[in-house]
Amino acid sequence: MAFNISSYIINSFRFPFLATLDRPFFTFILNNFFIPLVFLITFIFCEFHYRSYDNTPASTIAWHTFGFLIGVTLFLLITIVYFYMFDKNILRVFGIGPQKASKLKFKKEKVRLGMEMQWEAVSHNALTYNDRTWHVETYIGGNLGVRLARGYEHYDHRMLERIFKQNHQTGSVFEVLAIVSLLMLGLFRDNPYLMVPAAASIYLLFTIFIMLVSAIHSWFRGWTTLMVILLLGVVNYLSSTHWQWFSARAYGLNYSCKPAIYSYPVLQTLSHDDETINNDIEHTMGILDLWKVKNGTDSNGNKPPFIIINTSGGGLRSSMWTVFALQYLDSAFHHRLFKRCELITGSSGGMIGAAYYRELYLEQEQGRLANADDRKYLTRISEDMLNPITFTIATNDLAFRLQKFNDGKYTYTKDRGFAFEEKLDENTDSVLNKRLRDYRVPEEQAIIPMMLISPTIVNDGRKLIISPQGMSYMTDYDVDTNTFYKPLPQTVEFTRLFADQDAQNLCFTSALRMSATFPYITPITALPSDPAIEAMDAGLVDNFGLEEAVKFVYSFRNWIAQNSSRIIIIQIRDQYKQPKITDNSPHNLLESLTFPINRFYSNLFPVENYKEDRMMEYMSRWYKGKIDVVYFQLDNQGSEDISLSWHLTDREKNQVRNSMTTLGNMQSIAELKKIMK
Repeated sequence: MAFNISSYIINSFRFPFLATLDRPFFTFILNNFFIPLVFLITFIFCEFHYRSYDNTPASTIAWHTFGFLIGVTLFLLITIVYFYMFDKNILRVFGIGPQKASKLKFKKEKVRLGMEMQWEAVSHNALTYNDRTWHVETYIGGNLGVRLARGYEHYDHRMLERIFKQNHQTGSVFEVLAIVSLLMLGLFRDNPYLMVPAAASIYLLFTIFIMLVSAIHSWFRGWTTLMVILLLGVVNYLSSTHWQWFSARAYGLNYSCKPAIYSYPVLQTLSHDDETINNDIEHTMGILDLWKVKNGTDSNGNKPPFIIINTSGGGLRSSMWTVFALQYLDSAFHHRLFKRCELITGSSGGMIGAAYYRELYLEQEQGRLANADDRKYLTRISEDMLNPITFTIATNDLAFRLQKFNDGKYTYTKDRGFAFEEKLDENTDSVLNKRLRDYRVPEEQAIIPMMLISPTIVNDGRKLIISPQGMSYMTDYDVDTNTFYKPLPQTVEFTRLFADQDAQNLCFTSALRMSATFPYITPITALPSDPAIEAMDAGLVDNFGLEEAVKFVYSFRNWIAQNSSRIIIIQIRDQYKQPKITDNSPHNLLESLTFPINRFYSNLFPVENYKEDRMMEYMSRWYKGKIDVVYFQLDNQGSEDISLSWHLTDREKNQVRNSMTTLGNMQSIAELKKIMK
């Protein structure tokens, strides 16, 4: 209907004969049905094809398609009722029928055109806008019969324009009402019955744009382009003066107090405060000592392996794959593997999955949960998260955000970041609804491994290290005396930079969201600093967190070498490290123009693999103990590629579950069993 209304508003002047018909608008959409009909048929065909490929029962597909068509029909009926009441033709506007108008002589008559004004019936040759009209001889009428187009030359062109203008205003009012109703839906997004699916939300987003532009066109005509540009300029100006209306925030932080100073002197102080660094090292050594006591030695006096888990980003597929891999491996090793893990690093969806499993393990250790390896938790983490995010984009984030909520003593605005955390909280039964400080004691007591969340500071590419423990040694530079240079600060410790902004009160889901900010889907998080900095996906710099793991090992290399049998780095990857080599060189001029940009983005992760291999090479030179890196890779290559999204189909979920039984992963399990002995 947005297509029909906007087309009518923009193009109806090309068909002046419509104004002489009984229902101009309905005649227009009846003759304009081809494109919408083809869209509906294509949509239904694609739905059947895709969902059949996803092994959805035919009865379910048919039922959902029936519901979709019922919805389309209901909205068509609403539109028909509206335009039946307000659709005008020349008879209803002026009280002049075709027969009466044809008998008019060429003399001045008074006709009300909103106010008294003069008009003169003019001859066909005098009609001034024939060059803009399209010649029409026949059209489809109300009874679906073909009819001859009625002549309009004997009408004054101002009469016809007045009729179209009134109908355009009727259509624009309908569009404004539709836009307002769509935006009002955003106020009820917490109601699952009013939650629109993700793809439908995208259609709504473009529908709003089409209706808005055509409504502006009905009012300003030739000035439409200028008015759209001015409107965008006004919105941009308002965003610059009231950025808090548009920016996303990290919940739990204090944005009302004086912002933290973000400058080189402050960063240098945070990175080179020897007393703080020594205190943090001593504190972490205490945690490692408790880990040693907890794991002890076996009956033969062998020391336990020091296990580090790296998990990659990749949306919901990585979340599900990480949880499944940890459940599978911990069960396969009789619950000894995760017990010996002391550090988790990574990015995006993988860290969400690791955080969820770690919390389940904590509840199991504290007696509040029977079995963290229960498959129902895998089902929960794989549930859809995309719908509320896209629905919020379509109905809320493009307009002013009016809804607010209280988080303890602070107040924030609801946006798609809030929708993301709310849905994550719902899918995980609220077990992650904690503050950063809530994990300080369990980590200190070595009940659960430490977790380093490391989103990227978009402004300058630095890493933001988020942990409830003091981690200043992760920002320090240990350079031998034979080397002199001036290094730039590469990492920033979150809890110290934002200590005055209540950093330990940060919602843990906000920390995970900052690490999993997929561009444009989840919002970049603005932090309370001066100048303002914004945090985004950790995968921009290090998709696996290996850099943090290597830095941690370097800081405690002597302790780890003395108190463990070896370091085992378990990498849970959402893609194969060694992809297939294919012919992807350009084969024509157009491909050659886009080749540099396309290959730059597609090579981001392969280049990161090269960088990781180089780090492991250097690590093997300064670490004197044994190091094993074991890969568990999601079967995600070729035509069966799992979408990078916050939604998984049933087929994709089954593919995740079946990935552990691939030959490569079975070999990794055998290798891990061998070295775990």
